[in-house]
Amino acid sequence: MGTFAWRFEEINKDMTQECGGKAAHLGELTGLKLNVPRGFCVVASAFDTHLKRNKLEEPITEIVQGLDYDDFKALEQTTGKIRSMIETAEMPPEVHEEIIESYQNLLEDEPEPFVAVRSSVAVRDSAISSFPGMMDTFHYLRGAETIVANVKKCWASVWSARAASTRQKKGVEHSKAIIAPVVQSMVNARSAGVMFTLNPLNGDPSRVVIEGSWGLGESVVSGAVTPDKIIVDKVLLEVTEKSAACKNIECVHDIEKGGVAHVEVAPELQNKLCLDEDEIKELVQLAKRIEEHYDCAQDIEWAIDRDYSFPDNIFILQSRAESVWSQRKREPIIGKKSGYELLMEKALSKTKVNL
Repeated sequence: MGTFAWRFEEINKDMTQECGGKAAHLGELTGLKLNVPRGFCVVASAFDTHLKRNKLEEPITEIVQGLDYDDFKALEQTTGKIRSMIETAEMPPEVHEEIIESYQNLLEDEPEPFVAVRSSVAVRDSAISSFPGMMDTFHYLRGAETIVANVKKCWASVWSARAASTRQKKGVEHSKAIIAPVVQSMVNARSAGVMFTLNPLNGDPSRVVIEGSWGLGESVVSGAVTPDKIIVDKVLLEVTEKSAACKNIECVHDIEKGGVAHVEVAPELQNKLCLDEDEIKELVQLAKRIEEHYDCAQDIEWAIDRDYSFPDNIFILQSRAESVWSQRKREPIIGKKSGYELLMEKALSKTKVNL
């Protein structure tokens, strides 16, 4: 294990204070032998070292004391100064070297693989391990120095106006923000999306709900398209509801310009479901396995790689505890019966019919 860059194989779910929530769970999922794209985490102490070595802590504190959270334009301008200080400062040599070495070792058969740099965050001395959508993610990056530059951009995004405002509203001290960027091999996504191990509309634990679209999952998460929706019975693995949305836009790799581009989906695919039956069943099996491991409902990101054959084409990109229904008091869904009792009743009744 390095000092500043840890491989997923070296990380588990209990390391949020060192690695942030995203990296900790990617390490945990990797340990479960799930198909997780290879990667590593630039741990929290790397950012602390960057700030201390460049003597940025005091000037940042001075700027923060004058922030006006009621004026977003002014907040964006002022926090922009902090981001610039972080991005332009020279990365400590020992941190720089570990990131480059870890990147070069990522894929032995490809010396300069395409990767994403994703934010992984937490709050020091707190159970908080995510601020969804607050920090920046960068896709389809290639080359060691490009990775280093984007790690600094990811660090700097802890001082986006949105992130700073969110911390202030939640009463979280800015100095306790942890950011530990993840550097992860890109999936050449044919389809991608999210799935929940309960129905997010009503909390029904007997269902897995899958939402997806063509291309990268960014189009689903950002709301750029209305995704396909598939609801599956968790016990019988039967699709109970399926709707193919009109998906006219997808996020893909722009080879000429680099990065991600929004392009028009081929007309014959716009109203076609982005998953086939085998992929749906495999995703549900994976969702059940992850939920069982964590012993709570999960919100899971997935992708289907166009370069691999089934089932090796199915990748798990993230999993975290479902944040709405899991916060509510557990009560029977129907009458006095628990979710488990309802599941078993349905399974047994189906068996009797088949007999």
